[in-house]
Amino acid sequence: MIRRALVGAHGVLVVLALLTPQGAMAQGTPPNTGTVAVRPDTTDPLTRALEAEDRSAWPVAIAAYREAIDRQLQLPSPDGERLALGMLGLERVAAEAGQLDAIVTTIDGVVARRPGDPTVRAVQLRTLTTLARDIEARTAFEQWRRAANGDAAPYREYARLLLQQGRALAADSLLKEAAQRLGAGTAFVGEAAQLHVALQRWGAAAAAFREAFADQPWLETAALFALQRTPPTARDSVRQQLVASPPRLAAARVLANLEMAWGEPRRAWNVLGAVPVNDSTVAAWHDFAERAELGESWLVARDAWRAVVDRAPTLDAMRRAAQAALRAGDAAGALALVRTTVRAPSGSAADSMARRSAAMTQRAMLAIEIEALGDLGRVQEAQQRLDRLRSELDDDTRRVLARPLVGAWLRAGDLSRARAAMAGTDLEDDDELVGWMALYEGDLVLARKHLVRASTRRTELVDALGILARVRIERSTALGAAFLTVARRDSSSASRQFAQLADSVGSAAPALLAMAARLAPSGTALAVWEQVITAHPRSPEAPEALLALARLHRDRRDQDRAITRLEQLLIEYPTSALAPQARRELDRLKGQVPPAGR
Repeated sequence: MIRRALVGAHGVLVVLALLTPQGAMAQGTPPNTGTVAVRPDTTDPLTRALEAEDRSAWPVAIAAYREAIDRQLQLPSPDGERLALGMLGLERVAAEAGQLDAIVTTIDGVVARRPGDPTVRAVQLRTLTTLARDIEARTAFEQWRRAANGDAAPYREYARLLLQQGRALAADSLLKEAAQRLGAGTAFVGEAAQLHVALQRWGAAAAAFREAFADQPWLETAALFALQRTPPTARDSVRQQLVASPPRLAAARVLANLEMAWGEPRRAWNVLGAVPVNDSTVAAWHDFAERAELGESWLVARDAWRAVVDRAPTLDAMRRAAQAALRAGDAAGALALVRTTVRAPSGSAADSMARRSAAMTQRAMLAIEIEALGDLGRVQEAQQRLDRLRSELDDDTRRVLARPLVGAWLRAGDLSRARAAMAGTDLEDDDELVGWMALYEGDLVLARKHLVRASTRRTELVDALGILARVRIERSTALGAAFLTVARRDSSSASRQFAQLADSVGSAAPALLAMAARLAPSGTALAVWEQVITAHPRSPEAPEALLALARLHRDRRDQDRAITRLEQLLIEYPTSALAPQARRELDRLKGQVPPAGR
């Protein structure tokens, strides 16, 4: 006897036996007459369909899904879940194979057997709409609507399909019909919101989203994505709807995120900070404060963290509130936050845990306190504070605190005390601090060598490197003094120093003028930027000057001059990295200018 085994695609072993007459007789079977008997495939058709779909064997999958559907329909009580899987699978693979038209008859047959099945009806409606068989799709919708007996599902599904096809007006008519038949309510607010966006009815869209959040909170992301495209002229209507009474956290959260995207962080916090307070509100404030930090909106971040601290004080929130205040230039506020935070509680021994917690907070805030005192010009007080605590601090903490102390002495202009504070610490090898020390002393070669290796890329460091890369002289005590004036936070004096030095640095002149303009008050900056454009039109700073001038004119309500400068930037410097910003500014300004004749 010879046996040959073949393993099928589904792991079913099919054995084909070629028997001798004696073997056949021994088995009690007729002799081999030349035909081969194959065992039928009894694998579950739904399993076969899914496996075929995984292999992208579309014809096999379509046939198996049809078989799975037919088997369910032959049962006295079909399994609705398996039937739904079969219908959805059939729709899916037919679409992949480009054969949706070939399954319409199958779908119609299932609908005839199960006229009220929402999955079957939805598949039928999607298929006909995709095939652009609009009359049949409308008929299918009407049949589903009658079978659904007042359910909103047919209207919702059909409206979504029409919106996906860009047929906003047809979807609008359908939803109006739904409101008349079923009564106005929240059943269609999500679809209505998307419809209003498609028709650019921004205020109505915001109102619909706000209503939808009550039952469909997951629409917050969709609302943010959709309403972010609101043109400047329509934003007030969106604001009005989202802050309508009574205040709702979801609507306020969406509006706050929109304001951040529109470049209005203060407005964003004003909205979110006015929401009635509960645990969810505090969580929203925490998330917003983190986003404000990422956007470097430090004053707004400070206020948000303060609100969090007032309701849910934690060491991290306290530190971040003080740090944000410091970065916002509010050294006094940072100091007040630190010293309020670290006040040790008094009382019985039962308060010992609270006192230990306060001590931990004190150590965590000490670096911020030292830096804040330095910014306030109270560097001697900072030194005394550190000296008093030195015996309580470990070596790692002392090294951490050395950096803000060195920075405080530098801002005070006392380079020798700064060097003394660095002595004996690893700051003597810190490229950034050594580079700044060299720059302040006028050693431009040493400053360039160390600052280019600094681990941070703060704005002031980038500005310094930009100038050092252009200046060809090796020493300049005047330039070092100008940078030291910047470190002392005396922007007006520093601006004058950089402007006066511009004529003495050759080709680096536009870089110094740009630095002077960035530091100057708006009235003075206007003239300095104009000088960059006039005297150095081919310099790398010229596009920045045009963009800055446009913004200054915009802030002065001189839109015509602002538009002229932006158009000049786009025409003369089309490849500039600032061109996309200029284009956005130009679109925004032109959207605010009323058409001629109005």
